[in-house]
Amino acid sequence: MKNKAALTIDELLVNESFLNYYFRKDEADILEWEDWAENHTERQDLIKQAFGHLNKLSLKWKQEYIADKFEELNENLEEAIALKISYRRPQIIRWVAAVVLIFGTGWWYFQQKTSKSIIYTELVANASTTLIEKENNTDKPLLITLSDGSSILLQGGSRLSYPANFEGDKREVYLDGEAFFEVAKNPERPFLVYANELVTKVLGTSFNIKSFKGQKDIQVIVRTGKVSVFKLNEIQNSKNIKILDGVVIIPNQQIKFDKEKSNFSKSLVEQPEMLSEIPQYNFEFKDVSANNVFAIIQKAYGISIVYDEELLKDCPVTASLLDEPLYGKLELVCNAIEAEYQLIDGQVIISSKGCRN
Repeated sequence: MKNKAALTIDELLVNESFLNYYFRKDEADILEWEDWAENHTERQDLIKQAFGHLNKLSLKWKQEYIADKFEELNENLEEAIALKISYRRPQIIRWVAAVVLIFGTGWWYFQQKTSKSIIYTELVANASTTLIEKENNTDKPLLITLSDGSSILLQGGSRLSYPANFEGDKREVYLDGEAFFEVAKNPERPFLVYANELVTKVLGTSFNIKSFKGQKDIQVIVRTGKVSVFKLNEIQNSKNIKILDGVVIIPNQQIKFDKEKSNFSKSLVEQPEMLSEIPQYNFEFKDVSANNVFAIIQKAYGISIVYDEELLKDCPVTASLLDEPLYGKLELVCNAIEAEYQLIDGQVIISSKGCRN
């Protein structure tokens, strides 16, 4: 790419990296241009002028106007090329091409920014019952209590649609954004959260969903109980949602759904917490078998720890793990028995050659 310091207005307006910066598309380009602008104050006026042109030519207009203008300018460009005016006035065709690119890029970004919320809007519009919509435009969580006793903390910049009273054999709500759910137990009426491309099914548990329209993936984190997560089309194509299993996640696990690739990835949360319903262990071990230590950790955090019981049954552990977080506990135990651990697909995998004789 040409040196940024030498770029002209016309070149900025058709520079992919600069357009990524303006439309806030690529984090690397955003950081790169922000750093460059900060270190080259003499070029900030040029950037402001470019932003001014982009503001006038892109997303400041309505969707229909952008579409019409893009088509019109595209025709002008084709006509200009047909007349070969580039031989006489090359700056004209460069400018027309730049404007077409700006409108085209603006139109594409407009579609990207709006399409994510279209799913929520369509789901709400096609709901079989009248819904109440709550939108949180503050920076503090908004508490919403549903008719079945379930409660929801709706985060800022988010909205939730739900019926005044649940009817039928399932409870359905619709989320665009982020919320923490504590769902009242009712095995006969599963609770479904439609979060754009993803559906989460529960019977009674607490979990968090983050599904903002501009982010790359949707995230579901379970605190208590377990949930099943599905792609929206799996629910829409099923005649009986009660028999669907989906991707199951349990406490201290999280799942991410990549919208572009349409796939799931499961992992443990960054800071797993002990289950509140599990009695507190003192985690003071003196010559305790590694098998028993891993069994206690597994039960306390509700996670799966995979290891070779026969290989580790005679490995003694003496350690104080009371004030250690989960990963600290695992690290200390593995060091004591000369083992290693990995986090794979929401599980802890212990690798060991056995204890020294």
